[in-house]
Amino acid sequence: HEYNAGSSKLVFIDNCKHQKETATGASAVANSMGLESYMEFKLADAFELELEENSVDMLWCDFGVGSRMAEFVSKAWSSIRPGGFMLCHSTLTNSRTREWLEAARSRQDQSITGIPPGEYVEISLLEPHKRFQNSVSIFQKRSANFAEPTYSEYA
Repeated sequence: HEYNAGSSKLVFIDNCKHQKETATGASAVANSMGLESYMEFKLADAFELELEENSVDMLWCDFGVGSRMAEFVSKAWSSIRPGGFMLCHSTLTNSRTREWLEAARSRQDQSITGIPPGEYVEISLLEPHKRFQNSVSIFQKRSANFAEPTYSEYA
């Protein structure tokens, strides 16, 4: 798809039920930086979220859903554009999200992971200086006919 900066927006969804949530303060920070027109805060439950198909370039999942990862991903995956990314926080050292990650890595069935097995590449990064919430797994949506554009011949 052709990139259009004018239509880009950061939409973040939080139910604000975590005792140390910081989502409500993000709008104030964006306003102080003059970025409020580029973001939208929704007070909502991510599991009730309905996103348009192929409407998201990057989806950042920063919540501890553990055994409900497949449930969330199965609803959200179709919203990610081909070439787009889904980033999942704290997947390597949390036992429940690690179980989901290993199923995705071994290309288990969509009923287990929420993602069609042949539709993604994945890399996970560990933040070794932290003990908790210390990793991110990045999934790029790559359907059979997806290819990055070539812009030059020589590096």
